[in-house]
Amino acid sequence: MTQSQLDTRNTSDNSNTSNRDNTTVHTETNGQPVTIQSPAPTELSNAGVAGSGLSSAGLPGGALAAPKPKRQLSIRRQRQLMPRPGHGQVRLTLGAVGLSRLGVQAVGTVDAVGKEAVGFAAGDRVALRVPGSRAAFPQIASERDLIGIPKDVSFDDAAGLLPAGLIARTIVKQLHAIGRGNRVRIVADESGADRFVAAWVRHLGATVLTDSDEAQPSDVLVTPQDFVAARRWRAGHGLAQLAAADVFQLIREGAFAGLDVSIHPLTDAPRLQDDIEQRRTVGPVVLMPRDVTLAA
Repeated sequence: MTQSQLDTRNTSDNSNTSNRDNTTVHTETNGQPVTIQSPAPTELSNAGVAGSGLSSAGLPGGALAAPKPKRQLSIRRQRQLMPRPGHGQVRLTLGAVGLSRLGVQAVGTVDAVGKEAVGFAAGDRVALRVPGSRAAFPQIASERDLIGIPKDVSFDDAAGLLPAGLIARTIVKQLHAIGRGNRVRIVADESGADRFVAAWVRHLGATVLTDSDEAQPSDVLVTPQDFVAARRWRAGHGLAQLAAADVFQLIREGAFAGLDVSIHPLTDAPRLQDDIEQRRTVGPVVLMPRDVTLAA
């Protein structure tokens, strides 16, 4: 190697040492100096690292460049950007979502009211049924679709217990007249609502006959057709509120305390929906956003 080539190589080594962070890198090929334009380094934001499962300790240098802080919108501006309720509508903020084979039950707080919406005011706690079987929460809803939730009933209880509780009430009080002293045989239902019927019956002082009581006569038989009829039952707005009031009263009295209702973060929705659809769980399950507490 000639002195000129040695000088070129030394220059290349010095360039590679001092300009590692630059996009221009000097090297040599077959003894001739060559300039290579390398791409600019990719900058990972903290969000990108979190999404990839990496930590800053696992990156070259062990640190991340701090991302530029995003401008925080004022609360007033955030409210201005939210959809406005129309005629007879209210705007809602999420409290919880209940999932079961009976569908989706959403609960939340009234944030704003539109014109002619006189049944609810800002700050009222409400429940509404959501069409379909996927977890969802509408920001805007008709006030006629809402059921008021008392302040002493928690969001998780309202979301998890109200749907099957209404089914049980329809069977116990409307399709039958069950009371103290009755001997009631209840067939199983795939929705799990039979457990709520049994809890309501026992709370009334009646006896629930099990498979081991097959030889004993019953004076009330809750059939599969009763559950079908109860699911189809649609009460008017005022009657629905009265029916829900009965369910809330039994919640207060602890009638459903022995029933299993699991609570999960809202991010678990896809897995839990799949569990219910594939019949790996009956439900109900409750999804709670992080900023909502379980307190009533």
